[in-house]
Amino acid sequence: MSDRPGASAAPGTDDCSALTDLPSTNPVNKPYDLATAEHDYPAWDGPPLRTILICTHPRSGSTLLGEALYFAGGLGCPLEYFHAGFRPALAARWGCRGLSDHGQAVHRWRTDPSGTLSVKLFWRDVAELAGELQPGRFDDLHERPPEATSPETYREIAGLLAPLFPAVDYIHLVRRDRVRQAVSAAAAVQTGVWRQIPQMGERAEAAPPSFDYATIERLIAYADFCHHHWRRLFAAIGAVPYSLAYEDLTRDHDATVRAVLDHLGSAAAVPPVRMKRQSDTRNEAMVLRFLREHAARGATGGAT
Repeated sequence: MSDRPGASAAPGTDDCSALTDLPSTNPVNKPYDLATAEHDYPAWDGPPLRTILICTHPRSGSTLLGEALYFAGGLGCPLEYFHAGFRPALAARWGCRGLSDHGQAVHRWRTDPSGTLSVKLFWRDVAELAGELQPGRFDDLHERPPEATSPETYREIAGLLAPLFPAVDYIHLVRRDRVRQAVSAAAAVQTGVWRQIPQMGERAEAAPPSFDYATIERLIAYADFCHHHWRRLFAAIGAVPYSLAYEDLTRDHDATVRAVLDHLGSAAAVPPVRMKRQSDTRNEAMVLRFLREHAARGATGGAT
C-alpha cells in the first residue's frame, strides 16, 4: 500500500453504489424542498440556452454550492436530476417513461426563465447515462480505468450527452481532504442523512455511523478514480472548467461563492447559507482512527 491513503486500492463499486443521495431515505424525513414541484420553474419550451454542469463527487459540498447558485437567482437549480437517488421520483412526478422523456422534462421544468439549466453530475451518472444511451458500448465504464479510456472515447461520451446538456459551462468541484470525504460518505450511507437544513427540521438517523477501514479505503480510491475520469474528459474535449474545492467553500464561503458568481456572469448578492455542517466528533474520531491504522499498516508492511 502506498503512503497516499487509498491510492492503490481497487475502486470497487459495491460501496460506491450506496452513494445515492436519496431525496428521502426515511419516511419521517421531509423530501429535499428544492426537488419538489413547488420549485419547478414555469414551463420552458425547447432546450436550455446554457447548462451549468457541476462535475463532482458525493460529499464535496455540491449541495452547498448548488444552493448558493439557486438562491442567488438566474442560475438554475442545481440538482442530481440524472442520478439514481433523484431521477425515479422526478420521473414519476413528470410522467417520464425513459431517458428521452426525462431529459425533455428536466429541460421543461428545470430551465429557469433566463434559459439556464444547472445540473450536478457525478462520474457514476455519466457512466450510467452513456450505458443507457448506447447499450453494450459502455457497460464497463463504471470499472474501466481512466488510463484505459481513450480521448476518442471521452469525446464520444461528451457527444452522447450534448443533447441533455447544451452549451455547457463546466465547474469541477473537488474535496482535497480525501479521508474526510470518504468518512463523510460512509457516515451518510449508514445514517441516511445527506444534508441538514434547520428550516426543514432535523433529519432522523436510520443508524449510527460505524468505522470500517476497508470501506473508507475503497471510497477514497473510488473518488480518485472518478476525478481522474473527469480530468481526462476535460482534457479530451478541450474544456477548461472553473475549479474549486470544498475547503474553499467552508473556509471563506462568501468570497468563494462571489468568485463563482462572477465567473458565471452574475452580479447577484451572495445568499445566506441554509445548511448546517454535518461533520461531528464521531466523524472526526473515524478520521483519526483511519489515519492511525493506515500509518500502522504501512509501518508493519500490512498492506491490503
